[in-house]
Amino acid sequence: MIAIERYCTLYDKLRDSGGRLRQPVEVSLEQLADTWYCTVRNVKLIIRKLEEEHWVEWRAGRGRGHLSRITLLIEKDSLLLEQAQSLASQGEYKSAFALMDDYLDDVQVKSMFMSWLNGHFGHRKETRHGMNDADVLRCPVYFPLTTLDTAELVYAFDSHMVRQLFNTLVQFDHVRNCIVSSIAHTWEHDEEGKVWTFYLRKGIMFHHGVELSADDVIFTLNRLQADRTQSWMVRTIDSIEKLSHYAIRLYLTMPNWLLPRLLCSTTMSIIPMDWGGVQEAEYWELPSGTGPFRIMEWNDNQCILQAHTAYFQGRPHLDEVRIVFLPSDSAAYADQTNWSGLMYGMDYSKTMTDAEWKRVEWLSRGCNLIHWNMNKDGPHQSYVFRRALNVLLDRQRMIQELEEDRVYPARSFYPKETTPLERDLFDPGYGMKLLKESGYDGSKIVIMTYAKHEKDLYWLQSHYSQYGIVIEVQIEDWRTVRKPERYQHAEGMLNGFILAEEEVCLLELFEQKGSYIKEWMTPDMNNWIHDMLNHVLCCQQPEHRWLRFADIERRIVEDGSVMPLLHKKFNTKYHQRVRGIGTNTLGWIDFKDIWVAPREAELTQKSNLT
Repeated sequence: MIAIERYCTLYDKLRDSGGRLRQPVEVSLEQLADTWYCTVRNVKLIIRKLEEEHWVEWRAGRGRGHLSRITLLIEKDSLLLEQAQSLASQGEYKSAFALMDDYLDDVQVKSMFMSWLNGHFGHRKETRHGMNDADVLRCPVYFPLTTLDTAELVYAFDSHMVRQLFNTLVQFDHVRNCIVSSIAHTWEHDEEGKVWTFYLRKGIMFHHGVELSADDVIFTLNRLQADRTQSWMVRTIDSIEKLSHYAIRLYLTMPNWLLPRLLCSTTMSIIPMDWGGVQEAEYWELPSGTGPFRIMEWNDNQCILQAHTAYFQGRPHLDEVRIVFLPSDSAAYADQTNWSGLMYGMDYSKTMTDAEWKRVEWLSRGCNLIHWNMNKDGPHQSYVFRRALNVLLDRQRMIQELEEDRVYPARSFYPKETTPLERDLFDPGYGMKLLKESGYDGSKIVIMTYAKHEKDLYWLQSHYSQYGIVIEVQIEDWRTVRKPERYQHAEGMLNGFILAEEEVCLLELFEQKGSYIKEWMTPDMNNWIHDMLNHVLCCQQPEHRWLRFADIERRIVEDGSVMPLLHKKFNTKYHQRVRGIGTNTLGWIDFKDIWVAPREAELTQKSNLT
């Protein structure tokens, strides 16, 4: 890396001075020392290294007053492309992009690198762990994996990765719309819904080779009861009794008919009570669970998952999955940004026709929205002003201009069957009347977001400016966006949410520590919501629970405390030989059941050989 950086610095310096490729240029050792910010002695070492790489040709000056001559032998862009590809092939993706960002001027070369990198992703047969035909899948993502700590999960991608590593007591079958067994093979409850007993499967092994027991379940639930982001999930648990090595009983403070549904959440994933034989901090660097994959490596470049061969629900077909972390701005150069086309690399796709590919799209169960900080002074405290913002927003135009995965204007948290038919609220005449009535004086409104929604917020800033509304954009990263010292200074927050587990996610919106809806609601509104949610937990019939949820949503949307913006879609593209493709409610591909069918020609050849 240092050698190529030296060459690029020299290349730029000589080219700025009129130098050309393969044309000798007169220089002194002192001039090179200034260029590289080093001593004359080190200059000689650097030149020797560049000569060994065949990047320069050097002719030392002979005698006093005679300058040396140096010749550039290779185009900088070609060298950068070659070196970036080499780094990426070694798994050093961050270094590859840093090299190009620091020294590359030609956008076209970056596009060439991304085109090459797209072929680097997908499914391949490789030699792994003594296997000559191991199934390896590489997938790019354009945001970080922020945590694998089950008690601190906030983002959908983090939850998805936890699902690959861990299991919950029970799980929800979205096809059959019911709860099914997982770690617990059966469970029962009393008539009031206040006492729940779970019976665990025998022989479930953690990745570090220890059998899961009731002690691990109790440890997990007790840990959640501490002051954690997701502690609200266990707030109705009063005590836990160990009945045997494979059975536990939960005693609740009140009826909670949603308890089994809550236990399906990734936050409730069971972790080992001994932290896998290491300290807690070290454990979360490479956590050991019971899931279909075990984590082998996690750094700024990639996260490597390996099949858990003793998985109690059946070994994964894939032998290894590599999640590659790429810079968010590189998504603009990529052929696939949402798991699309990931199942084959360039060596496969060159021989494939469009008819061999399948494309799947589906609506995300959620929306993008703006939360208003109702505990902070500002123009947004006016109900009339919030209504003005709502009707002055041309959501259809926003969808048309930003495109990508934006599909419908949002009037509620999640799309309904009637969503495509609903009329947009946009009414500039009425909106300006409300704006005047609100007494808005042109004061700035600070709205914050993070990179994923940056484009939406800048669009809103431009759109509202035509009506004299001043929005100041505050961009945070994935970690700082949830820090109180950052978000308490803003009037609003633009983000998105996915109702992956429907009822559980709705509870999470209103109860999770650090949730903007909870933190920014007035105390009176929060108290009212809390009482309503207690009624929800006591309702045994789902339809009665949904009526309560609808009441909460209706009140805060009509009040304007939150302003739904848009509904989005997910999409993926895969080859018809790829089987077991199933996208979960978080919008990601579940890796466990993916497998690749051999070509008919391959099957025929093997049949002839036998």
